Amino acid sequence: MKRLLLLFTCPLFFSSLYSQNHDYYWPMGYTTPFSDSTYGRTVIDFTEDPPSVFREERALNIRSTMASFCDSLGNLLFYTNGIQIMGSNHERIENGDSINTGYYASLDYSSGYKVAQSTFFLQMPGHPDTIILFHGSTEIDDVFGITINKFHTTKIYNRQEPFVVEKNRPLLEDVRLNGISAVRHANGRDWWVIYGVQSENKYFLFLLTDKGVVSTEKVELYPEFPFLHADCYLKFTPDGNKFIRYYTSDGVYIYDFDRCNGGFSNGVFIPVPEDFLGWGHCISKNGRFLYVSSVTKMLQYDIWADDIENTELLVAVYDGYQSPFSTTFNTMQLGPDGRIYINSTSGSNILHVIQYPNKKGLACEVRQHSLELPTYNARTMPHFPNYRLGPLDGSPCDTLGLDNLSIAKYRYEQDTLDYLQVEFTDLSYYEPAEWHWDFGDNTTSQETDPVHVFPQSGTYEVCLTVSNVNGENTFCRTLSLGTVSTSVEAQAVDINVFPNPCREGVNVIISEYLPRDAKVVLYDAVGQRHKVQSVQTGWN
Repeated sequence: MKRLLLLFTCPLFFSSLYSQNHDYYWPMGYTTPFSDSTYGRTVIDFTEDPPSVFREERALNIRSTMASFCDSLGNLLFYTNGIQIMGSNHERIENGDSINTGYYASLDYSSGYKVAQSTFFLQMPGHPDTIILFHGSTEIDDVFGITINKFHTTKIYNRQEPFVVEKNRPLLEDVRLNGISAVRHANGRDWWVIYGVQSENKYFLFLLTDKGVVSTEKVELYPEFPFLHADCYLKFTPDGNKFIRYYTSDGVYIYDFDRCNGGFSNGVFIPVPEDFLGWGHCISKNGRFLYVSSVTKMLQYDIWADDIENTELLVAVYDGYQSPFSTTFNTMQLGPDGRIYINSTSGSNILHVIQYPNKKGLACEVRQHSLELPTYNARTMPHFPNYRLGPLDGSPCDTLGLDNLSIAKYRYEQDTLDYLQVEFTDLSYYEPAEWHWDFGDNTTSQETDPVHVFPQSGTYEVCLTVSNVNGENTFCRTLSLGTVSTSVEAQAVDINVFPNPCREGVNVIISEYLPRDAKVVLYDAVGQRHKVQSVQTGWN
């Protein structure tokens, strides 16, 4: 059998409703005054599958606060650390300084703002060259301590040279606010923006239209629910039909949401277990499963069930991994690839990943510390609304003539034991109603997320066609399974080696499926061989 030789060295002595891919660029990372290669700027880029993760040269430090915005194809336009706005060239755009004001903004000016999931970008309806940044700011309150108590917008003109035309325009002031989110209006064009009142089950609801922010309404929901004591995060399900608020020391509040009129109904409260001090929550792409994390546990709920509380399942317990500190669970975000990404409560160079969020129970596969970052991440996790949500076809608000023309997309993963068995995950959007898979081997499927066994090694063009009453769309990818060439030339395989520099030990991660048996040979920087390790066909 042919063997694939993988060689690397470890230096031991130095340090409209089409594609709306606005959430494809996730910047993270920060620098220190010390010369240490473990610090610096990191990017997760979702224009590739699996997403590419790499170190990037840029000036901006990013801490807990981060938002970015790409064009419809996923090319970066802007990003912010809550204090400055940078363009795609990583230079601050004109008038893009001093976003947010006050003591904490000035204190964190060089390091980055430290309020998690407190900002996001929206494209102004009817004005594709105008981007609105919604952002909360932190001040000192003599009674309640540190709290988010202001809500602003900043307007950017995306011209040949982008610039900020209006900065820190107040929407709310002197109100104890906690948590923001947004969801597409049922007309498929406008946006609902919501901001929660700290320690109360009250909200401010805004509507962004082609005229700007045109309405403000204060909503009070179910005051008989328990008093809210701690920080919270707000999210809408990907289909926009439910609104979820997670208060970290109390529990989860779930409401049906009407995208036409901004109404809330059918409130449900789920208390968290007594020993459950939580941080983050997220919803699967299909809108069915809610994930709620404490520092050391991950729970799953089926929010399609009649009795949501009794669907609670424990899907992960923190395994004690440190890098360099504890990598316990923190905030989450659904990625464009349908995976859920989870950061840690302390600075670290890893993210946890829920591989199959659409699946029930342990089948969702919470893969702890499975995504290595080239630099440390200081609890950064973005909070994107679902940009790939269209109108509610047939609703009273469906008045603009916009139709959900489904866009087909998928990802796949080979089985760790049988390389011919492939699991496909549908990533299509704009309300697909039917799925048709052509696996390129004279077989087909109408399942949403099929598992398929190919007959033999080879190259297959796998096409997914999705359709609804408005039409159909097809997406194809070429899969190469097993040894498909008689060439003895070694193929490139993605390998990560860390830490670098190496001292007492080294970790080797081969993140790709090996089509045949191989050997890993470890050398130091002067060419001395230290280790030879056999690895087998499949995942290692």
